[in-house]
Amino acid sequence: MGTWVKETDEAFYLMQGNQWISRIQKRPSSGNPKEQVLNVEGMRDWFLRADAPLAMTVSVGAGGPEPEQIGSGSSGGGTPPEGETPPPEGGGGTDPTDPEEPDPGSEPDPEPVKSMSLRVKSTTYFKLQPKLASQLPDAEKVLVTNGTTFDIQYYIDVGLNHWKVQLLDPTLGDKTNRTWYVYTPDIDVLTGIRLRVISDTLFKTEPKISSQLSEAQKVFVKNGTQLNLLAFKPAAGDHYEVELADAIVGAEVNTKWYVYSPDTKVDGNRQTLEINGDTIFKSRPVQSSQLADAEKVLVKKGSVFLLNSYAQPENNHVRVALQGAFLGPQNLTSWYAYVPDIQISGTEIGNHPGDQGTGQPGNPADRGIALSFPGFTGTYYSNDPIQPKNRYGVRGNFTWGEALHVNRSTGAYRRPANAGVIYGVLRVADVMEEIRKMYGDKPLQINSWYRDPATNAAVGGASMSRHLSGDAVDFVVPGVRCSDVYARLDGWWGSRGGLASSSVFTHIDVRGYKARWSYGY
Repeated sequence: MGTWVKETDEAFYLMQGNQWISRIQKRPSSGNPKEQVLNVEGMRDWFLRADAPLAMTVSVGAGGPEPEQIGSGSSGGGTPPEGETPPPEGGGGTDPTDPEEPDPGSEPDPEPVKSMSLRVKSTTYFKLQPKLASQLPDAEKVLVTNGTTFDIQYYIDVGLNHWKVQLLDPTLGDKTNRTWYVYTPDIDVLTGIRLRVISDTLFKTEPKISSQLSEAQKVFVKNGTQLNLLAFKPAAGDHYEVELADAIVGAEVNTKWYVYSPDTKVDGNRQTLEINGDTIFKSRPVQSSQLADAEKVLVKKGSVFLLNSYAQPENNHVRVALQGAFLGPQNLTSWYAYVPDIQISGTEIGNHPGDQGTGQPGNPADRGIALSFPGFTGTYYSNDPIQPKNRYGVRGNFTWGEALHVNRSTGAYRRPANAGVIYGVLRVADVMEEIRKMYGDKPLQINSWYRDPATNAAVGGASMSRHLSGDAVDFVVPGVRCSDVYARLDGWWGSRGGLASSSVFTHIDVRGYKARWSYGY
């Protein structure tokens, strides 16, 4: 049976019989409200098929129903192209013909993801090269129907709207190969993170107020829209930087947007390990030359893994436990990764700290409460500066009372578990002096510094929180939005440690490798 093209009020369709194989959605024009636009890139393969369409019908304004997809309700076949655009704007799984918007609070929170999975949303090819399917012989491509789901170990964005994916099990083709390339608009990633739009808003290409952007740099997204996310991070001006997992908003293929955070709610948690440069995963934190081939595996730049947990650095390496990824000849999930080559993104489940600092006396009349530290001789005092002389040659601005949360009325404080905590406090105090200088030497409000294990659990901190080591601080720059503090510090802090933001504080730590996240509140 041949193919043909059908135009309706909503889309262009590649048809076979009375059902569609591929669809390109129309969208409102940003320049003329009376016009519609569409991305015709997806049509290229339509006319490279052996049964290329030779006819077209137009039913614009006829008021008839949209055609059904092949396989949605009756039998059908045919070889689809790559390049179908996703559901209409406002979708994210929502039926565009349903007149009622979904209740943002009616859906349960996403379940924690046990492995990284992708779902084929438009019948497509999995390929051995990142090329158009028409450019590959049959032996180098496998047709996969819409609705098929795969567990994957990791993915790499190789550009040209393609991902390289490593399947958990070799289920395609001759069932010997796990590595395939796939056209990204044809797949969803099941991430366990969902963005819910709770007020009509705009997705934007920059974190600016909408009046500062052209029409081509923003797209309207209605209240009730729900979208799965690959990642989200804080951005300036109370925005989130979001990477969409299962939708393309706007007329162009684009997965990365900025959205005003008060207009949205993010549900779920996900931590990923991202590889910043070709690196070696190792079974021990030593030079790779000291390891046998079975004890190491090459990991390419751009690889993204789902992360189960990670430990404190050791010999400039971090021990990571991957979730759903089995690497090397021994199929290991735990490896040591070289600190400069990695970035950790996302928040651990349950990481929702609500700590509050005790503040600093404006004009202390004395040195305060006497303190003793494990591994150190002598007596220290709560009103004494952590740095008697800071990097700028003057008395330090942060006190032991702030770092250890001294209660001046009771004399209670968070007693350091070991000498390492004190060294951690010293390291991050130096960073805090730099940040204070950036903001004109204005006093900073300390929300949380050192937490002993019992306190960390009580205030909702992460199980591997850097606050347990004393080298992390949650703070506020009075009069400056926390998202703007994050945006200013991000490039400056680089790969020296962790940086995160909530609506009420900014977090910084000196873990020694790059980590970024938003607390989502």
